[in-house]
Amino acid sequence: MTESGLCQSCRHGRRIESLRGSEFWLCERSRTEPAYPKYPRLPVLACRGFDPAAASG
Repeated sequence: MTESGLCQSCRHGRRIESLRGSEFWLCERSRTEPAYPKYPRLPVLACRGFDPAAASG
């Protein structure tokens, strides 16, 4: 698994795996806010749009 940084714990981050096994992180914020890259360069260490995902359980 690729180190994704903040994307892994952000509610806007979605893990995408290609048919060839490559892993990418999609930023859902990019759909409505063009300032955010669709597939940010990893690892993301700082992001002004970071929003922690709700804890499961």
